[in-house]
Amino acid sequence: MTAILGVNCFKHDAAAALLVDGVLVGASEEERFSRLKHDAGYPKNAINFLLDQAALKPSDIDHVAYYMQPSKIRKETFRAFPGYLNRKGCVKFFLGQLGGAMKMASISSIMKDHLGDSFSPEFHFIDHHRAHAWSAWFGAGCRNGAVLTMDGAGEMHSSLVGEITDGNLTEYTRTNLPSSPGLFYSAVTRYLGFTPDNDEYKVMGLSSYGEPVYIDLFRKIISAEGGRFRVNSKLLDVSMGVHHAVFSPDVLSVLGEPREPGTAEPEQRHQNIAASAQRALEEAGLAVVRYLRKQTDHDLLMISGGVALNCVMNGLFEREGGFREIYPFPAPNDAGTSVGAAVALHRAVSPDIPLGKLDTMYIGSGFSLEEITRDIQMAKLSPEKPGNLSSEVAEMIAGGMVVAVYQGRTEFGPRALGNRSILADPRRAEMKDIVNGVVKHREGFRPFAPACIQEESGKYFSGCVKSSHMIKTYDVVEGMADVIPAVTHVDNTARVQTVTREENPFYYDVIKEFSKITGVSVVLNTSFNIRGEPIVNTPVDAVRCYYGTGIDALAMPPYLFVKKPVTKEKS
Repeated sequence: MTAILGVNCFKHDAAAALLVDGVLVGASEEERFSRLKHDAGYPKNAINFLLDQAALKPSDIDHVAYYMQPSKIRKETFRAFPGYLNRKGCVKFFLGQLGGAMKMASISSIMKDHLGDSFSPEFHFIDHHRAHAWSAWFGAGCRNGAVLTMDGAGEMHSSLVGEITDGNLTEYTRTNLPSSPGLFYSAVTRYLGFTPDNDEYKVMGLSSYGEPVYIDLFRKIISAEGGRFRVNSKLLDVSMGVHHAVFSPDVLSVLGEPREPGTAEPEQRHQNIAASAQRALEEAGLAVVRYLRKQTDHDLLMISGGVALNCVMNGLFEREGGFREIYPFPAPNDAGTSVGAAVALHRAVSPDIPLGKLDTMYIGSGFSLEEITRDIQMAKLSPEKPGNLSSEVAEMIAGGMVVAVYQGRTEFGPRALGNRSILADPRRAEMKDIVNGVVKHREGFRPFAPACIQEESGKYFSGCVKSSHMIKTYDVVEGMADVIPAVTHVDNTARVQTVTREENPFYYDVIKEFSKITGVSVVLNTSFNIRGEPIVNTPVDAVRCYYGTGIDALAMPPYLFVKKPVTKEKS
């Protein structure tokens, strides 16, 4: 037996993954256990979960694959940012980079302190963008294809362009720091009053409300040539590092002062800035994809890296990139590098052992019926136990109720795919405001995703055949925006999840029963959490979130919790 533990930590989105003889036992972000969103610390709880899941002892782990090569980080910092060495704040930045690299390099001692003296694996440090690339290849079924990674920063680069053929990765080119598509988009995020490395999806959602009136300016800031992204450092000040970039005074003279965090809803100017930045990123990304299309005979494009969370751009790649199939890895952020690092190492140390197929993203922690029942009894709760739970849930959704679903193992990655989801009726235009306001407690401009029975997806979403992981957008078919207004964004697009019974029987049955009642094979799906918190993990998390929000019912098969309507006493 060969057991490989993949680990990502000390930057953001800490996670761990475990491969045993080429089979992925599981993977999980640490935030699900710590309840700290984007937790970057050492993933102690995630590792404990994986060992329990595989029934292994620490001594059974043969190799640890770490998602970064820390020895390169400090060297690259001085190479990438030489013009800023004497600028205000740079000493603090460089010391921070050095401290982070030292913490990464000490991962072996940190893990041994956690797992004990019997834990004595070989430690391997995997190139960051190669870890991203291998995660996409693994998720795509280990098929031959072109590969593109895009993020804020690895050790020395922000993108990789190449192909994987017969299990061998060939690189065509990389983008060198400080040029970075992720750096650019995080600067826009900061300018618009949101939190970088956290709220980029808000910029993407906001962009649909605006017009790209500043596109000429943003084209000067970000572009692409020869398969590489180019960021103009004269217009984007990176002196404080890749996660703290700000626009130059020349840019601010055109855009105006940044929006203060926590202020009122974004104005039209902010919407136009978001639209312009999104368009510029899309143009640069599409140029890189078209370059890659010319270099390879493969019809499959595999994508990973944090920028691959931009589902609007992924949809553009699918329509105009020239590839027959686009596969973005469902956990393309740094959490996914825990899987990619383990896969990369498996290819090196066990090339003769085939990798098992990754046919689901429900690979996080789960709880048995006995454990769920025990928690319910300890809390002195008395849920119902319907004979046909999926039909009951569908009827409640069709009746205008908001229903949370908690079942099976949690999803790996940032998208809730039916095991930790909140569901509602997409036919009701007001449902978007209801879920945003009394359940999620988040900004009103952010869209919700539709979950659709896969065999009927083309009826509602143009060109959609399969989109299992809610990471690409599609145009809503003409006339259907009036049928499913709560999940149709202002630009007539939707971030679609297609569902099959093989992938998720209960989830599929709920949508199917909803279709029988309403004639619509779509439900509104959003993650089971509130603003600022990770997706719920344990049964206790689920019950707490349910009772603390405006969710009307909680389905926890075979149990069903339903809140009784509040009635006013007669005076």
